[in-house]
Amino acid sequence: MTNSKKHRLFPLVFCAAAFGAVTSGLASPADAGSIKNASPVELTVGGQLNRAFLYVNDGEEGMYRHVDNENDSTRFFLNAEGKINEDWSVGTRFEMLMRSNPSNEMSASVESAGAGGFENEAAEVFFGHKRLGTLFLGQGDTASDGISEVDLSGTAVAGYSSISDVAGGFAFVTSSTGARSSATIGGSSDNLDGLGTVDRIRYDSPVFNGFQLSTSLLDGGAVDAALRYSGEISGIAVEAAAGWYNGSSNASNDDAFTDGVSGSISALLRNGFSVTLAAGTKDAATQGRDDPVFVYGKLGYQAKLNTLGTTAFAVDLGRYNDVEQNGDTLDTAGLQAVQEIEGTGSSVYIAYRYHTLDRSGTDFDAIHSVMTGAFVAF
Repeated sequence: MTNSKKHRLFPLVFCAAAFGAVTSGLASPADAGSIKNASPVELTVGGQLNRAFLYVNDGEEGMYRHVDNENDSTRFFLNAEGKINEDWSVGTRFEMLMRSNPSNEMSASVESAGAGGFENEAAEVFFGHKRLGTLFLGQGDTASDGISEVDLSGTAVAGYSSISDVAGGFAFVTSSTGARSSATIGGSSDNLDGLGTVDRIRYDSPVFNGFQLSTSLLDGGAVDAALRYSGEISGIAVEAAAGWYNGSSNASNDDAFTDGVSGSISALLRNGFSVTLAAGTKDAATQGRDDPVFVYGKLGYQAKLNTLGTTAFAVDLGRYNDVEQNGDTLDTAGLQAVQEIEGTGSSVYIAYRYHTLDRSGTDFDAIHSVMTGAFVAF
């Protein structure tokens, strides 16, 4: 998963002008799914649904929630693209999230959130040139979004460097009193994954020998740049990303900071074993605050062990320092298993994660979480 959450979407392709004919019943069943007429614009429709059962034990009690898996949340998209000429193209990307009980927002006190609500994930136009690159305008991924989330293990739908996506709202229990604190998994961990998905202008260079350079400018003057690689080295599939980002001039940015650098790399060997590493830091904006730092590693293995499709396993470790306050250290360890169901665009998965928070002057109980669910793309 290169994330900033890459989605395995299996689109249905329609011509834009013919789409209205389909909805009005003018197309025959034999034509459904791929209809062509004189329109030069191609419309791609797709989406995914990702539902799971989440169990959390915070040392005080065990709780369960029915959730939408934030690792790769439920969504649908409409993408359109047309050729201006042999070199130039123009298009749009429109993507909406629809999450009921996001797994990162559930807690001991929150049993329901985001029920049926739509969230705008992307609404942008782009102009692309074969040799000059692509310019994006509107809401979408910034250049640095996803730089901490490269993952070829095949298990990212169950767990990856952004550990707060699962059970992030659950609070640590103070050992001496049995009371839940204000410290949560999400508040104490951050994979420092750039400037996220916002309104911006972004430029992506063409791909040169597997390398691509990107940069973007946000409202208020926040800016970033990233370099990505995807290719094969001595028979090993490799993906990597690294970037710099600065949000200090963006007054509306709640996480304002001066500079940050993050990156990740993942390698998949021909025998099915994989290694993933990620790390990052950023300069804290508040005087006296230590700079947050994180490191994350994962070992994986994937193979065809049955007739359903590829089965992937992974174990990961992460450390997140000084995220919420000076001296904090959140350590985590996880196990993931994902079973692909070939030909259906779907998979089933299960993941376990163990969290501890070391904070000066306070002892907290560990938090255990187990999540199992199903992902279906269409």
